[in-house]
Amino acid sequence: MKKLKLPFLSERHIGFTIPKAETFYICDHDVVWRIAIGSDNPAVEVTDLQPYKFVEDRADFLGLVFDGLAENQPLLRVGPNEIVYDFDPNKNFVAVKYVTTGQSGEIQFPIFSGAWFAASLSDDGCYLVLAEPDEIALYKVA
Repeated sequence: MKKLKLPFLSERHIGFTIPKAETFYICDHDVVWRIAIGSDNPAVEVTDLQPYKFVEDRADFLGLVFDGLAENQPLLRVGPNEIVYDFDPNKNFVAVKYVTTGQSGEIQFPIFSGAWFAASLSDDGCYLVLAEPDEIALYKVA
């Protein structure tokens, strides 16, 4: 796994969409960002989308669960690539175990708030996103 650098976007994320076609979205309470991940330097663009309306219309949104909305399912296995984790809001990290391209390992992702945590592979299994309200990390499967 290779960690890709994402710029600081917000102090309070509400979630992200599962990456598809090397693109995904990150939301906070006020802004929706479009992230293009086709290279080792993701490009970030501020959109004019409204976060709560955007979230309502997405079956691939992961993160904070809103009233009346079902919790969407992450992609935990894509082809031979797989992740496994157990989120405990009382711990200060989530151990995300992975098997990708024949390699296995573990990422200890820090948890600051304990409000929510989500992780998902991209639709092609080439990327991994880990997120909680205060932090989002993007990895390229090596």
